[in-house]
Amino acid sequence: MRINKLEDELLSIIYPKRCPICMDIIPINEEERICESCVEDLPYIMEPRCKKCSKPLNSELAGYCFDCTKNEHEYTRGWAVWLYEGKLKKALQRYKNNNNKNYGRIFSKEVVTLYKREIVEAHVDLIIPVPLHIKKQRKRGYNQAEIIAANIGKYLDIPCNTNCVLRTLNTKPQKNLSDKERINNVKKAFKVIKFNEIIGKTILICDDIYTTGNTIDSLAKELLINGAKEVFFITIAIGKGY
Repeated sequence: MRINKLEDELLSIIYPKRCPICMDIIPINEEERICESCVEDLPYIMEPRCKKCSKPLNSELAGYCFDCTKNEHEYTRGWAVWLYEGKLKKALQRYKNNNNKNYGRIFSKEVVTLYKREIVEAHVDLIIPVPLHIKKQRKRGYNQAEIIAANIGKYLDIPCNTNCVLRTLNTKPQKNLSDKERINNVKKAFKVIKFNEIIGKTILICDDIYTTGNTIDSLAKELLINGAKEVFFITIAIGKGY
């Protein structure tokens, strides 16, 4: 046991734990986390927020954001931790592209801290991460949404299923497309392959970023037409509402 502890301490010195936002070193005797200064500066989603997608609103009189007033969504409701901007945006890019898998564990703790009650009250039976196309996952080496979903499931004792839905289309990045192109880009991008695992279930879709919601809607629609009872979503970051 003492040898293992010594090995852990040496690894902590060689590869120190760092805050995923500012990259400052976290003390050896502390768990991996976001440092206090970053917690104070990060754009947490606060009220008023959209009652449908959770985007922050400029006025308490507006119940829904612009996107949700002009578009009908397939999901019932969703939640997000932060606004997709600044240091948080850069941290998510590092998470997806620099093999920083431990970020997923840290982000999932924030989800559970903020939204445990909402997820429990939604009576979620199953968590499904937005799947990557096989070519993209092989290139990246992992699915960033899957890591977050698995850890949320572990903390809340909810099953996480990563093999009942496939991404059949290798879609383009949504950020570079117009609204119409985004809809067409992810239309019929997903396919349920294990129906018995979703029939009658209330499902929580998990992803890292929500912008217009087209990806979440496409997956939610595929789940609902194949027997899911209800669909919610959770994301780490979300775009602005108006």
